[in-house]
Amino acid sequence: MDIHKTNKAGVVEDVSGIKITDQFRWLEDFGDPEVKKWVQDQNKIVSSSLKDDSFDKFSDELIRYSRTVNFSNPVPSTGRYFYRERKPDQDQSVLYMKKGLEGQPVEIFNPNSKDKSNITSIDFWSNSKSGKYVAYGISSGGNEVSSIYIKNTDTNEVLGDVLANCRHSPIRWLPDESGLFYAHNPKPGTVPKNEESLHMKVYFHKLGDDQESDQLIFGKDRPKEDMIGLSLSPDGRYLGMNISLTWSENDIYIYDTFTKEVKPLFVGIKSLLSVRFLSDKVLLETNYGANNFRILSNTYDDIYKPLIEWQEFIPERSAVIETIAVTSEKILIQYLVDACSEVVIFDYKGNEIGKIPLPKYSSLEGISSNREEKEFFYGVDSFLFPKITFRYDPTTLQYVEYRRTENPINPDEYEVKQEWYKSNDGTDVPMFIFHRKDINMNGLNPTLLYGYGGFGNTQTPAFMRNWITWIARGGIFAIANIRGGGEFGEHWHKSGIKDKKQNTFDDFIYAAKYLISEKYTDNKHLGIIGGSNGGLLVSAVGVQEPELFAAVCSRVPLTDMVRFPKFGMAIRWVHEYGNPDIKEDLERILKWSPYHNVKVGTKYPPFLFTTADKDTRVDPLHARKMAATLMAANKDNKILIFTEFDAGHGPGKPIKKIVEIQSLILTFFKHHLGLKL
Repeated sequence: MDIHKTNKAGVVEDVSGIKITDQFRWLEDFGDPEVKKWVQDQNKIVSSSLKDDSFDKFSDELIRYSRTVNFSNPVPSTGRYFYRERKPDQDQSVLYMKKGLEGQPVEIFNPNSKDKSNITSIDFWSNSKSGKYVAYGISSGGNEVSSIYIKNTDTNEVLGDVLANCRHSPIRWLPDESGLFYAHNPKPGTVPKNEESLHMKVYFHKLGDDQESDQLIFGKDRPKEDMIGLSLSPDGRYLGMNISLTWSENDIYIYDTFTKEVKPLFVGIKSLLSVRFLSDKVLLETNYGANNFRILSNTYDDIYKPLIEWQEFIPERSAVIETIAVTSEKILIQYLVDACSEVVIFDYKGNEIGKIPLPKYSSLEGISSNREEKEFFYGVDSFLFPKITFRYDPTTLQYVEYRRTENPINPDEYEVKQEWYKSNDGTDVPMFIFHRKDINMNGLNPTLLYGYGGFGNTQTPAFMRNWITWIARGGIFAIANIRGGGEFGEHWHKSGIKDKKQNTFDDFIYAAKYLISEKYTDNKHLGIIGGSNGGLLVSAVGVQEPELFAAVCSRVPLTDMVRFPKFGMAIRWVHEYGNPDIKEDLERILKWSPYHNVKVGTKYPPFLFTTADKDTRVDPLHARKMAATLMAANKDNKILIFTEFDAGHGPGKPIKKIVEIQSLILTFFKHHLGLKL
């Protein structure tokens, strides 16, 4: 079969006053049998092209590296500890509880063997104050459309309460454990198609009630794009609701459980704000007047005072605040210092009282704490070692190693560097570079460059289990902390969105040029990879600079930036990319939208697109259309697209699926970048 003979059934339409041709509109409809046949044919081509001896070798190694214990930090709760763990012979993590640190693990929910393909997974969970109850959301096939179940840990009984359609729902239990607050999406069929993941609303569920009788707390007549976060005061009186339409600002409303009233706390501030309730005060994390965020405070009596009258509790520092955790005595703040973690400890008066010791070039892998407990747990990992969990022992005041994952590499054989380069406008941008110590700096090393650059997300050091087999063979892996991310505060984020989106692409292009100029690699041995917004990144860059790269892997990408808001939850992203229904925004988008900048006759580097049939975040139509237009541009273009079935955007995949897609990617890059087996 000739992969370049993809049928064209294009349309021309007027969008915001601009005539736009869409050659492959027909590939949008996965319900069309012809589209399904096209997808299946492309999968066969990928299998015949990439499932060779290299694929088998990579698969065997990845299985070995993957079959290890994986665990979360325990969450302490009045003598009980809740955590997730995946054993070497399991595909999915199991939710456990222990009574006491040395207690026997008790299964709360085991998703393994719930279906023949092991595609059921736990999306989130939350225990009640005493730990008597735990609520957990599960979904299937990676679609992330969760149903919440509730278990009594004393009796090991699953209650009859089932809360359906709760995608990424926050959960907050009342202190008396009589019920919980949660966020709920509409039933399919009650809203227009493609909007099932929107229309989020806050409800209260009383244990024992049917979901249909749950009380609507917030969301009536609100914009369908609302994203919701919840927090609850220790006495259960105040429910804080962070309501956002964008990644750059949000409002806060308070629901008073005594008066049953909802009042605005901060509306229209045009900053990021997050409220947190302590026993004696209310904290507000915000970048209002502080690019790197600061923390303000107020009393409960004065909670509704204007923002300008709140007291500064912890001033802004030169490093950006990443996360905050609270114990009964301490406030633990994770800062990012040049994209690496630093944890500073404060008391309840806002005084710095210490730091948690962390290795160089490492990342905090979560802090598990309870505002009514002294002890807490935290995880650390880096490029050189997988996660190690530590426990703060309030009796000895020491940080004690609690649990570690076996390290499959010898750290002494590898090197991690952070190097800075200048982007096209002179902006200094950092990049992590990870490789064996014994590589030759001859400009010929097979090298992969990764980036994301969007939504204020940060890219920090992490153990890359899926890339061990690449790096151990002399391959280089680099991560560029490009604009659009949040590594250096909100200005770094806003410097890579909307009319400044090209900065993100330029930063990535100049990272590639730096790797070449410093003799790490050359354009015949350099590949790029990114997923989701990072898939958009590498698709755009691969089209803009086709001679700079030897191969491009674009995972679950956005590519058609004229039509992206029309599908699923993507309407929430217009504040990041611009709104194509506004002519001025559309004119800017058309300058960099990957799908609209492919030029007929141009020889592009080999592309591998990966997507999944149940992806409810980024519709797989983007990957299909982009692959097809690159195929049609030049018969010599080597374009592959692989669609996973019974899989989603990423979470919830069994080991077999993770290994298959990663082995395809490794084989693709091995073929085009010259990695030697």
